[in-house]
Amino acid sequence: MEQLYHLLDAFFAPGILLGMAVCLFFLHIPPKGALRNYRLARIVMGTAYLFYAVCIYVEYYVVGHDTNDALARPTILVVACFQAFLFSNTLITLIRINYLSRRQLIIEVLLISAVLLGLVVTHLYYGDVVARWAFWGATLFYVCLLLRYVLLFNREYINYENQMSEYFSDGESHRLLWVKRSFYISLAVGVLALVYALVPMATIGTAFMMIVIVFYMAFGVRFINYALQFQSIEPAITEADEALAEDTSESHLKLMDRIDALMKDDKLYCRPDLSVADIATRLGERARMVSTVISICRQVNFKTYINEYRVLEAKRLLDEDQDNARTIDAIACEAGFANRSSFYRVFKRSQNISPTDYRLTPDQAKNRPATEG
Repeated sequence: MEQLYHLLDAFFAPGILLGMAVCLFFLHIPPKGALRNYRLARIVMGTAYLFYAVCIYVEYYVVGHDTNDALARPTILVVACFQAFLFSNTLITLIRINYLSRRQLIIEVLLISAVLLGLVVTHLYYGDVVARWAFWGATLFYVCLLLRYVLLFNREYINYENQMSEYFSDGESHRLLWVKRSFYISLAVGVLALVYALVPMATIGTAFMMIVIVFYMAFGVRFINYALQFQSIEPAITEADEALAEDTSESHLKLMDRIDALMKDDKLYCRPDLSVADIATRLGERARMVSTVISICRQVNFKTYINEYRVLEAKRLLDEDQDNARTIDAIACEAGFANRSSFYRVFKRSQNISPTDYRLTPDQAKNRPATEG
């Protein structure tokens, strides 16, 4: 186990991290204004990989690998704090492109650096009692830092999902679930780093190193491909906010009538990839205007509005299919749902019964009011 740890420390881990850092620093990003902060996030992530690689090299070749060393625990905490800071800010930037700013980065770096510098100084120049208190103070600071990032990320991800629901009729493919998973994996890595700092054992260090390397490699690939994925979500998150009156004015009602007529006559809701921009184009209106009018007049977001029509269409298809000639999957597809799971979830939420059970329900018992879809 010790040889494996030395091998990871000396060659494998820092080599991979340095390679990923080079890829990130020289990654070509399309010259889009909307990707400005992604370019900044790329530098932040490259710095995170480079910083961790340098820390590993310093620990192995300069300090020496001794988990009982007085500086071992503070060093682990220093690396954990900066990695949490770099990863969290980068991941939030992927779902809110205007989140990150150089001023914000500088202020946060200075604050974290001040706390961690105090930790290192006390361990180098003060007695064990002061150093111990400084370590526990820095540990509390780190825990608070993690909690802050959790609250920030959850708030921004909820806002991001709302943006997708206002623009796309089926937001599953636009939810960037890998970003959410990456955040919580990085959080788990941060917690493991805290455990390692509190109990600096070689076995924990080996497990920690292996988990970190696998995660860093997987995340690096995803991050590099984000610019391509951004093309599909760009309209939803770069749509300019417009000052629209929050009332049901006559112009809003007329536009809402036109939207309803388009749904009923052309059945656009049967397209799984339908977006608010598609409807806006057909009506010669701005996408933001269409989304806002639906929200004001129907008191639901665009996704829910479209799903209401899809549920009604699915009910019609189920009622017509007396001999069960169509499968549930076929009906879901015809009604405009992207997949079976989405169909079941929306239908049951709306009708308080699954599509399968609805099909088996006698006709006279099917006349129940629909709720929000």
